[in-house]
Amino acid sequence: MCGRFTLTTTPEEVARHFGLDETPVLSPRFNVAPGQLIATIAREPEGARWVLALRRWGLIPAWAKDPKIGSRMINARVETVAEKPSFRGAFRKRRCLVPADGFYEWAVRNGGAKQPFQIALPGRRCFAIAGLWESWRDPEGASSESCTLLTTSANRKLQEVHDRMPVILDPADYATWLDPRSLDEATLMRLARGAPAEELELHAVGRRVNDPRFDDAACLEPASSPG
Repeated sequence: MCGRFTLTTTPEEVARHFGLDETPVLSPRFNVAPGQLIATIAREPEGARWVLALRRWGLIPAWAKDPKIGSRMINARVETVAEKPSFRGAFRKRRCLVPADGFYEWAVRNGGAKQPFQIALPGRRCFAIAGLWESWRDPEGASSESCTLLTTSANRKLQEVHDRMPVILDPADYATWLDPRSLDEATLMRLARGAPAEELELHAVGRRVNDPRFDDAACLEPASSPG
């Protein structure tokens, strides 16, 4: 599962990393939580440009009667994403990148207490989590867009903390992942396995991050007594 992440990278670096034509307006995020609007990057329907847009985290399938279903759709397991009715349409036609520079997981320690960890590349470099997006219309006809993050089995380094991790795409695969013409399921599933991410580092942080109301640099402060 991936239930929290960070995006503190400058807008200029986000634009450079993803080859955007415009620098997005983004504020640093230290504790992104489900239900919030998050930055996503998708290809324009008619063209090759990549565009950043804010979409709500928690995918609402187009056929849903109640948008509250989105709270249960924050992640899509790569093993079943191509078959599940909630995700299979988006997997084929509405893939996106979710910029991030870290994510959080919690490990059980000290007789049941949960120790939060921030997991990031060295230097907290920017990367992309594989995502899917969907458009939903309410009974009055108003539309809203939402998204989900793909997850896969954790690599060896992360298994001590959690058995799942977000799919981190290789930058060389961004264009294929975003191209709606890329419909070969074997290729998509290969990309959706993500990079090995053996470079990832684990940093024990304080329990401030447990509360999604806190979204500031203090969320990344080292734990006083990790364990």
